[in-house]
Parts: sequence; structure tokens; C-alpha cells
Amino acid sequence: MFKSILYVIKENCSNFYRIFCIAKYELLSDMRDSKFGIFWNFASPAIQVFTYWLVFGIAWGRKAQTYKGITVEYLPWLVVAFSVWWYIRPCIVDGCSAVFSKTNVITRMKFPVSVLPATVCLRELFNHFVMLIITFVTLILSGWYPNLNWLWILYYMFCAFMLGEAISLVLSVLTMLWRDVKKFISSIMRMLMYFSPILWDCHFKADVPFASILNKLVKVNPIYYIIQGYRDAVFYGRNVFDHPAITLYFWCLVFLIFALGCYLMYTFKKKFIDMI
Repeated sequence: MFKSILYVIKENCSNFYRIFCIAKYELLSDMRDSKFGIFWNFASPAIQVFTYWLVFGIAWGRKAQTYKGITVEYLPWLVVAFSVWWYIRPCIVDGCSAVFSKTNVITRMKFPVSVLPATVCLRELFNHFVMLIITFVTLILSGWYPNLNWLWILYYMFCAFMLGEAISLVLSVLTMLWRDVKKFISSIMRMLMYFSPILWDCHFKADVPFASILNKLVKVNPIYYIIQGYRDAVFYGRNVFDHPAITLYFWCLVFLIFALGCYLMYTFKKKFIDMI
């Protein structure tokens, strides 16, 4: 197990420039395929956020969210969480085909296959930065101004990257074994969006049946840690030291997933050509 972890880490570190170049090429390639290019990198998330705000905030009358005695209007509260989801979802879904989509390269030359999930996560970072620009503009227009606590966003961004990288390592290998994995994960991610604190508050009140159990189950979802972390940094003035237990749980879970991904990648690295 440790041999496989060291193998993947070493291969990723020694090929960092290659990871950057592949991510950059794929990003620019996507832009060249569109007439308006980078415009859609801003327009797509903005349209999504507007749609959810229109449906849940206006039509369903979602009120301002109160947590730790601080009340936040629904639109900025939604945008901050959606910026996280806009990054994690494509990392996981596109991470499924990280290896399979590069079969033409793998079959023609000796290639460090374990770097491919990282290229997906790095590529999606650009779209995350675009979404953060939209988020910061929305926050400022809503009366929330930057402060030093916002720097914790960088830490939670790293958490999101590592979670996406760990899950992508596992799923990229499983997709080579079973092609239906990506379709299954795409369906699960649609469901997971409503089981994460993106569109609604997952802190159940005492009058809700089994409230304490439900609150604990929601926190099992590692995406909860990242989304709540973004909100803590922006709205509630809290940092990672205010919740050490869930932080320890998150990193233990990420390490276990990453270790599993490294083991699968190391085990099947010489068999990918036979799986094509």
C-alpha cells in the first residue's frame, strides 16, 4: 500500500509541468471549440446560480439563513456553496474518464497514467476561479466585504482539490474496468447535490424527527466540510481550528480514498492497454 502511495506521489511531483501543460491545453481547447470562448466560463455558472436562486429563493420563498446568530441573505449564501459544487462535481464526473479519454496516448507511448486525474482537477481550478469572481462580486453587492478570514478559502480550496484528486484516482481506474461507472456517478452526483448544504440548510432543528442523527449523517459527506468551510470563512468568521473533530475526519477519509486510488492505479498500471 505505501509503495503504491509513494509511486503515485513521486510520479505526480516529477511530472508537475506535464500536468500543468495538459490542463492548460485542454482548457484552451475547450475555449477554441466555442465561438465566444471564455464568455461561457462566466455565463454558464452565472445562469445556473440565477436559475437556482429564481426557483428556490424566489418561487419557493427561501428566507435568509441564520447560523451562529448571523443572518445571511439567500443569494450570497447560495452562491458561496455553489462555487464549491461547480468545482467538485466536474472533478469527480470528468475524473471518471481521466484515463479512458487518453487511451490514444497510452497506447502509443510510455505515459505516467497516474497524473491524468490531477490534470482534470487542475483544469477545473480555472473554472473555480471564474466562479469565485462571480461569488465575490455578488458578496460585495450584497454588503459582504473581504477580510482576513476570507484567506481560509485557500485552505478549503486545497481540501476540494485533494478530495477531487483522491476520488478521481479511484474512479478513473474503475471506469477502465467497468464503463458504466461514469453514468452511475453522474446520476449519484445529481442526487448528492440535494444531500449537500448547497440549496438548503442541513442544520436540522430539534423539532425535526431524528434531528440529531440527521445532522450527524449530513456531516459524513466530505463535501459538507468544504462548503461549510467556505461559508465559515466568508460569513461566520470561523476557521479550521473551531472544528478540529470534523477536520480530522475529513483528512482521514481523504487519505483512505487516496490510498485506495494509489493502490488501484499501481496494481493496474500495466494492464490499462489490455482494458481498452
